[in-house]
Amino acid sequence: MSMDTRKATALIAYLAVTGRPQARDTMAVMLWPDADTERARGALRRTLSTLRTGLDGDELRADGLQIVLDDGRLDVDVRRFRALVADGRLEEAVAAYTGDFLSGFSLKDSVEFDAWQATQAEQLRGELAGALGRLALSTSDVASAIVHARRWVNVDPLHEPAHRALMRLLAKTGDRSAALRQYRDCAHLLDRELGVTPLPETNALRDAIERGEEAPEAHSRPAAPTVHETVGDLYTLHGDYAKAIASYASASADSAGPARAAVEHKLANVHHRRGEWQEAERHYRAALLDADGPAFRARVSADWSLAVHRAGNQAHATRLAQEALALAERAQDDRALAQAHNILGILTGQKAHLERALAIAERIGDTSTRVAALNNLALACGRAGEHARAIALTETALAACHEIGDRHREAALHNNLADLLRSAGRGEDAMRHLKRAVALFAAIGESGAMEPEVWKLVEW
Repeated sequence: MSMDTRKATALIAYLAVTGRPQARDTMAVMLWPDADTERARGALRRTLSTLRTGLDGDELRADGLQIVLDDGRLDVDVRRFRALVADGRLEEAVAAYTGDFLSGFSLKDSVEFDAWQATQAEQLRGELAGALGRLALSTSDVASAIVHARRWVNVDPLHEPAHRALMRLLAKTGDRSAALRQYRDCAHLLDRELGVTPLPETNALRDAIERGEEAPEAHSRPAAPTVHETVGDLYTLHGDYAKAIASYASASADSAGPARAAVEHKLANVHHRRGEWQEAERHYRAALLDADGPAFRARVSADWSLAVHRAGNQAHATRLAQEALALAERAQDDRALAQAHNILGILTGQKAHLERALAIAERIGDTSTRVAALNNLALACGRAGEHARAIALTETALAACHEIGDRHREAALHNNLADLLRSAGRGEDAMRHLKRAVALFAAIGESGAMEPEVWKLVEW
């Protein structure tokens, strides 16, 4: 299909990849941000006409409110790639990945579309890297495994496990010089790009190859990071965020693949709690690079959506939340579904999403998501004037949060409950909870340091 305009290309790509109906006004604002409402709507009408002509069918439908693409009648390469990965047909998947998402394409007058495009491209490269890594580590034919490992290194050149996999495979063929050359390439790249030296595990592998010993096999998860990660979890609950970051960083440095993705996700969430939006985004992206499966990707995207929402980018937050829901539905993962509905409830203000999140969380026993859904549903009820239910929900959330031991969120719940009680005319009770909130907030983060975003926590 040939397109007459770049805006038509952008529109069809957005509809095809998101796989959801889109509001006409949303698309008009995204693609023509500098135009007034009427001009943007007119440009969208002309672009839709171009698309209908190019598609030469009724795959594209539009009414006065929304645009729908029947992608079941189209071959969408992104969806094909992801379906092959989900089915475990990794050889076919990596063969189908012939280039980065919309490579060489951009809309210079639409920052929002370019940001979405960049996010999609990075996520897809991460999924490709994950597939290549699994092939490199599991393919019995060494020559084929080397091909996959080389491509893995090219896709993610700063990822040491990819270099180590290639070193092991080259050593297995008896080509020790090539294996050691790969180590030198890795060390040079890390020094040039990051100013760091290879990890001890990489150096140990080099030493074994130099001695002519059989290269040790890769382990999916060393024992030490489990300790660092567990300590990081405890620091996070206690509100010692600087120590939590240090512990998670140690865990991440010594882990690989899905294990590293899990730690990067936790690192992102700690930076999110501190209001360090750029650092949070960097770690969410890193988590997606090593993500294993749509359920985990859904959970990362949901948390990332909330961080973007708190940073003030509502359009991007909504897109991430919708992607999280689509991934969760595809994976049929209840935990991811609960998180996605919880985030969508925050973004849309629709209690139905929050009720659904709460019901799922209670059914599967996910206390953390249950606390979040209870709190957010209580806030929605409070806005609707349902003060008695809002207070009851918050009190239930507070009791559960206290059991978990999450001091930061417990502080936020005391603060939210104080506001609700004050609105209900219970001033004395409100003051008691407010004092408790202040005491807890003051204990969060660095001693003696003011961290404004810590005190701003209301919903999550």
